[in-house]
Amino acid sequence: MAGGGEKRRRVGGGGHEEEEEEVKEVDRISELPDALRLQILSLLPLKSAIRTGALSSRWRGLWEQRWPEPSSLRVRLPPGAAGAAARVEQFGAIDRRGRRRMDCFSLAFHGGQLTQPDLRRCLDYAAACEVEDLHLRLDGAAGRGSRGGGGGATRGRGMLTVHFPVGSRLLARLSVRGLNLTAAANAMVATLEVIHLHSVFLTDAALRRVVAACPRLRELDLRYCRRLRRIDFSAVGVPNLRSFTIVDCSRTTEMRVPVAPRLRSFRFSGAFLSSNILSGASGSLEHLYLCSGGPETGLPPTNLPTSVPRLSNLSVLTLCSIALQYISASTAKDVVESKLHSLRELHFLMFGMANSNLADIYSFLKTCSCPQLERLFVQLPTNIHDSFTENFLAVAEEEPPKGGLENLCLAKMTNFKGHRNEMQLVEFLLRKSSCLKKLILTAPTEDHPQGLRKIQSDVLPNFPKTEILHLERASANTQIIFSEPDGPQIQPLHSEVFVRF
Repeated sequence: MAGGGEKRRRVGGGGHEEEEEEVKEVDRISELPDALRLQILSLLPLKSAIRTGALSSRWRGLWEQRWPEPSSLRVRLPPGAAGAAARVEQFGAIDRRGRRRMDCFSLAFHGGQLTQPDLRRCLDYAAACEVEDLHLRLDGAAGRGSRGGGGGATRGRGMLTVHFPVGSRLLARLSVRGLNLTAAANAMVATLEVIHLHSVFLTDAALRRVVAACPRLRELDLRYCRRLRRIDFSAVGVPNLRSFTIVDCSRTTEMRVPVAPRLRSFRFSGAFLSSNILSGASGSLEHLYLCSGGPETGLPPTNLPTSVPRLSNLSVLTLCSIALQYISASTAKDVVESKLHSLRELHFLMFGMANSNLADIYSFLKTCSCPQLERLFVQLPTNIHDSFTENFLAVAEEEPPKGGLENLCLAKMTNFKGHRNEMQLVEFLLRKSSCLKKLILTAPTEDHPQGLRKIQSDVLPNFPKTEILHLERASANTQIIFSEPDGPQIQPLHSEVFVRF
């Protein structure tokens, strides 16, 4: 910005010195007092305020001080008799703060502490302050595995309702837990990019209206929304969606996402999906998590077997043993062209380790070539008995692959107990992985749901340890570790396991 100047002398045509004013660029905005620059920042959205740090060192970090009052307001009502007094105190704090812009508004309470007008008052206040990050959480009455309080299959009487959209012009992130959610038709929220819904009473139609109202939506996370049956965005499209997570929406068995050209991550845990799982993202998907807990028989038809091997951009893949069974059975019967040439990390979540499960692993590695695979994780079942490894199923043993693991650097098997099929897999990895640097074997460390005792990683039987250390290795540099190493670099990308083993 031009301003100020300085004089210099020059020699004129007649030899006389003349004074000439030279214009010099001066950043007058940066020269303003901090109070005025903070007032400028207070008029900008959060992202724009942060970006001003690139202007000069005087602007760097200034956005953190841009509010005369805290830019985040968190209202949390404690349970019990003190809740009523806390409610009055917190609402008083809202009134005293006034309607100034804020980045984040978080409201957490328990059942019976707020009425519908109270909730409406809070939402109106957040909208008036043009909040960018809104969190609403009902504790106690709702949550994981609950049948009521927003998580159940039927709407509870007296449950509080959030009407979408909430009204803020700058809303970018919305998180709701344990409440009803309704959506107006033909609404438009051009700024909303992230939606997290947990234990929310939400119909299929309401979800479609929410998604249709958010053209910039890039992250959608649905957990324990047990009312949802069919997730169908075929009529609205999700052109900017990059991350999509569905966890234990127990009635959801169908999904249609036909237009998702930018989808990079899809995580699903729940009932087995039966239709159009990946039809809209086959060219862009990089991270895929598929886990369906439940019986391994009587599963419905699905396009899963032909979809997964053709995901050419996939770099991280996590499959439970049921999904693995589907893919292995299909590829063994039909010729399916595998394009997993970009896969770097593979994670198997095994509900059992019988002959058939080991055969599924071998079949996948044979038919789905993964020449760039660097990291392999196998999470074994926690049961300590050997019943799953007996030949009672009369399943013919599958021959292991002859190659395909030339670039494997790290292999890790958790809940390792030294059972016969587990030992066979260890032997295969050591013999076929010429670049393997670390093989990590850790014993079960959690209580089994049936009450079996804990097993610590340092009490693995000596016989399996000794036998493993003497197995043939393709690489003399392979290090075998029998304990859990420190550091996140040893953990799979999909370290969050939604189904308990």
